[in-house]
Amino acid sequence: MEAFRRVLEDCNLMDMGFSGNWFTWERGNLPEINIEERLDRGVAIDSWLALFPDFQIQHLSHFFSDHCPLLINTKCEDTRCVEKRFKFEAWWVLEESFIGEVKSIWENSSCDLLNKLQCVKRGLHKWAARIGYSRKSKQEMLHLKLTKLLAEDRSDENLAELIDTKVGLNFEIENDERYWEQQARVNWLKLRDKNTSFFHKQATQR
Repeated sequence: MEAFRRVLEDCNLMDMGFSGNWFTWERGNLPEINIEERLDRGVAIDSWLALFPDFQIQHLSHFFSDHCPLLINTKCEDTRCVEKRFKFEAWWVLEESFIGEVKSIWENSSCDLLNKLQCVKRGLHKWAARIGYSRKSKQEMLHLKLTKLLAEDRSDENLAELIDTKVGLNFEIENDERYWEQQARVNWLKLRDKNTSFFHKQATQR
């Protein structure tokens, strides 16, 4: 630890502070053995701090690991405009309501073939937006619940709710991994490989 402190001093690296829970590492599922520490932190030099004066480091809720993720926000926004085009997404067929939705749209449109296809396109776009909004809302609700539980004192009831909430978030992350795998078109990676960032980068590059 002393060597690490000397490296920070020699490189003129300063602690960037944080927002959120004070700790970044937690272990122990019982109140009497629960431990919380701030082990992870962001550091920067003066020139970086001058380049991004409005930066913020946020301690996010943790549910996969014992460590909290650290989110660095430099307040820089991407203003590029991206043209929205309709694309059939492979993950749609994984949804239980997909077949019924297509059948309902097709049967309720009484035009010629081309117009029917247009109706299906518009209908699927709205349906996918609803599914995405529902997923996002559920994840946000679970994240808020997890943040609230992490801020409370540890008790048997609190730790039990923490475990249930983390399981729920893990299940939602599984759905995201399936989505990004389909987006990336990487068939040689198995569905249950925990490599969401790889799928995300591949889909973004496409």
